[in-house]
Amino acid sequence: MNKRLLILGVMFSLVLACNLPLGRNEEDEASDVSNPIVAPVDGDENVELGSKIPSVEAIRNWLYLIDVNLEPEVVEQIAESNFDMAVLDFIPSEANNTDYPMAEVVDQFHNAPHAKLVLAYIDIGEAEDYRTYWQPGWGIGDPEWIVGDDPDGWAGNYPVAYWWDEWREIWTGPDGYLQAIIDVGFDGVYLDWVEAFSDENVGEFARLDGVDARQEMIWWVGDIAEFGRDRNPGFVVIAQNAAELLESGEYVEIIDAIAQEQVWYDGGADNDPPGDCPLPRTEADVDTETYRQSLTPGCQRQYDEYPESTLHVSSDEYLLYLRRAKSMGLPVFTVDYALHPDNVNWIYETSRGLGFVPFVGNRALDEFVEPFDS
Repeated sequence: MNKRLLILGVMFSLVLACNLPLGRNEEDEASDVSNPIVAPVDGDENVELGSKIPSVEAIRNWLYLIDVNLEPEVVEQIAESNFDMAVLDFIPSEANNTDYPMAEVVDQFHNAPHAKLVLAYIDIGEAEDYRTYWQPGWGIGDPEWIVGDDPDGWAGNYPVAYWWDEWREIWTGPDGYLQAIIDVGFDGVYLDWVEAFSDENVGEFARLDGVDARQEMIWWVGDIAEFGRDRNPGFVVIAQNAAELLESGEYVEIIDAIAQEQVWYDGGADNDPPGDCPLPRTEADVDTETYRQSLTPGCQRQYDEYPESTLHVSSDEYLLYLRRAKSMGLPVFTVDYALHPDNVNWIYETSRGLGFVPFVGNRALDEFVEPFDS
């Protein structure tokens, strides 16, 4: 049984047993403490920090910024904003920024006038050659668990056999990244490349290795969540992409929310173009000449050079799974890449109209954007 349904059943029984009112108002919801991290409480200066940080369910506006050179003025912009959540790169893992004051930045966001849930962006399905774990001479096949190039053309990113002990040790070892992320105060993690199991090279390597790549990813996400929650019961796990994993009840029980990139608009590899490439709206539009001709030259180049890219997937396919996630009670975050104001406005209106929580930025996710409040 879905744990959310079970909890609701228990709560309903308690209400009947205690003859408590069934109705709830905004004041009740603001004071609901079901997690160490709960919704903001206004007007109480004596409330402890943990009670000011929004829960995942309370997020309405969020920032996704994974620039590994986060300047002090940008940190101030984020702190002064009314974003409820900030997803940031774990900057000390970048080889040229090991002394970055990450703990100070996280603390500043926790103690901002509008306190923020702060999650560390981590790529759990690809090795990145600018991280501290990367060794001289590494490349595809050396070590063996680095299995190919990024299918969308992102330089320096390599899909991995994420079930190998050597990769897992980087994250969950005694001196691994996850412990460091917890030590500097992050509230949880935002997982990228959960879709690694669907990569052609990963799939072939898994076949030769005699493992089920899809199931191994579910177990991998579960191991990450368990590591964090063993050390912080309120540790948050948001999984980006691979919405088809929601077909697994085991997976649904692990994650706190799902995020999906490029539901309606994407950009190109290495931020070229930075956005405004519309996906085919329906399955009938996928891989048609009419759709291709509707694209700008930069978007056409991405479409032609990368036949496995998101421009060969329809918005309807993503929405099928995201609506299902919403019906399961999972918060749904959308990430689209657009700069043209008309596109940005349309995405926010459409996503929010479906009950999702949108973010729109450039494809590199390296620029601060103001909260979208209209």
